[in-house]
Amino acid sequence: MESTLDPVLGAVLPVFGLVASGYLAGRLRLVTQASSEALNQFVYAFALPAMLFVAVYRGSLDEILGSGAFLAAVVGATLGTAIVGFVLSRYLAGAPPAESTLRGLNASFANTGYLGIPLVTVAYGERAALPAALATVATNIVSFALAIVCIELFVNPRRGSVGRALSGVLRSPLIWPIALAIALVALGVRVPVPVERFASLLAGAAGPCALFAIGLFVSQLSIRAGVAASWQSAALKLVLHPLLMALLALLVLPVDPFWAKIAVVCASLPLGATAFVLAQRYKLLEAETSSGAVVSTAVSVITVSVVMALFAGR
Repeated sequence: MESTLDPVLGAVLPVFGLVASGYLAGRLRLVTQASSEALNQFVYAFALPAMLFVAVYRGSLDEILGSGAFLAAVVGATLGTAIVGFVLSRYLAGAPPAESTLRGLNASFANTGYLGIPLVTVAYGERAALPAALATVATNIVSFALAIVCIELFVNPRRGSVGRALSGVLRSPLIWPIALAIALVALGVRVPVPVERFASLLAGAAGPCALFAIGLFVSQLSIRAGVAASWQSAALKLVLHPLLMALLALLVLPVDPFWAKIAVVCASLPLGATAFVLAQRYKLLEAETSSGAVVSTAVSVITVSVVMALFAGR
């Protein structure tokens, strides 16, 4: 069991440590609360777009297009979990549609970029990086595109809102870098080395800044209230999402067994920190989303360990 837990703890604890650092900085008043919004704006407009661009740009078109069953499992499990989260929030709790959309995202958006890629690489070797990266790209395209469209429509339900929402998606720094990278890969165009290195430097800042900002924001809140509001989404994320992924990747779709294992491990990861970026961008469920990221990250030390233990030796 020790060999199974080591890579989990080695990847999860540093991530949670960044959140704890932000929390302590806020509680000790070493950093002001206004810095949380500044950090998230930097992540949203610069660092995260660079991370998404680099992840796709360094792949190959054949690899991206040749992983249909794997991507179908990732998208299917993600959307299925998001729909359950939306329905529970909208029709059982009676929440507004915009908030329910974000709860659907919180229930299904896995931390594959910041946590999943390093975790599976340490646990299963370099060959695990590609499926984890493709899962990251697919999740970002599907989850954020749909979330942005739905939230825009629900927040601004006026005539022409569909066009504005689609335009907003195309302009979103969470979407267009992926499209640009795919176009460059398809055309065989290579960007200059200094540009790629610049993008890599920005990409490296996305995870730490977003996680630190979450801790900083949470330091100003009542954690008890945030946990009470976020437990349902966290439970869907850590239980339902990996179960749906296992069903699709292992039993329904013809996914390579190794890639299927990576898909299930990635689905068992906690809520991605960038969901908080979107929450703060639209001023929706900021406390709930930030607390959900913190709580699910802490609990995932156990749940991810269980999933990896089940796959041990396979």
